[in-house]
Amino acid sequence: MLITQYSSARQNIFFTKLKSKLHMKKSLLLFILICFSTLIIAQSGSIYSIYFKVDPELTDYFKAENNSRVFFSGWSESEAMPQQLSDSIALKAIEHFAAQLEMPVECCYRQDKNGKNMGTIGVFGVLDGMPANTFKQGKEECSSSTRFISLSVQIYSSGGSSVTMVDKRSKLRPRLQISAKVYDENKVEVMNKKVVLKDFEKLRSITKYYGNVEATSAAVLNPHDIYAMYLMGLEKLMNE
Repeated sequence: MLITQYSSARQNIFFTKLKSKLHMKKSLLLFILICFSTLIIAQSGSIYSIYFKVDPELTDYFKAENNSRVFFSGWSESEAMPQQLSDSIALKAIEHFAAQLEMPVECCYRQDKNGKNMGTIGVFGVLDGMPANTFKQGKEECSSSTRFISLSVQIYSSGGSSVTMVDKRSKLRPRLQISAKVYDENKVEVMNKKVVLKDFEKLRSITKYYGNVEATSAAVLNPHDIYAMYLMGLEKLMNE
């Protein structure tokens, strides 16, 4: 009888300890899951630099027609890219990097004393108003981010195929080079991609990149041609 009671008591102690250990393991696992979930939720990216440059030979913009907005009804020679397209270039970068990194992404700007964003200056073919920071500046301005993105887009007037017009071929042979680097908060590189596109022969026949703007037969590239080339390059870059 005493032996039976002693054995039963030992079993009770064993199961009590086992339950306690299981409870501790469950609590620890729950704690780890909560921390991991919080880390995932807290992740975000900042595009601290977009360097977008087009050879001056390609920026002699001529008139293009648009079916919906008067603002886009035409451009004079050498006019800067319309603001709506500049904004779309940044927004498309945000959209593609957010999908690629699977986290929220935003552009990271420094601000002047009046609280206005400070970006690139539109000279020598560089697109105006894009984020223009070093990694250090981007980290200071957008310190809550966990990924820091630098994007470079350069469109050259030679090195590719000529663009087919309605009844002729352009003398220009545009070539696009687009690259991106992504760093963590310690500047450890987590992504490095680069692509070069040379075949723009049928650029103006790919209507999905033009929206409701009609591709023209002009022998030079207009802002929407530049934008279409950028979208083609960005899509290929993300698929690398």
